[in-house]
Amino acid sequence: MTQLGNGGGTVVEVRGAWHGEVGNPGRVFEGGVVSSDLPGVQPGNPVKVFYRTAAARVAHPREHGSYVMQVGGRELGLMRFTCHDTGLIGHEGNDDRAEATWQAVTLPG
Repeated sequence: MTQLGNGGGTVVEVRGAWHGEVGNPGRVFEGGVVSSDLPGVQPGNPVKVFYRTAAARVAHPREHGSYVMQVGGRELGLMRFTCHDTGLIGHEGNDDRAEATWQAVTLPG
């Protein structure tokens, strides 16, 4: 498995897009695995990523919620879920509803 420095997690590259508007609790990323360092997770496996929010009021910003990836019959917490190719030429910002390749880094453990 590929481990990132400083106690990092395992990398899974996925291709897909977000569905729904930012701030919508039903917003979900749907796609498929491109490459994976996780055992049992193969290219072509379907993937969903969503933001799970805290059920109650929280004291610290880190406790508000977290990104979760569903793949290979598992739910994995994510340390990072990033994309660098969603920008459109001639436009400001990114359109994360356009299909692109994203990198998911799982939480250690």
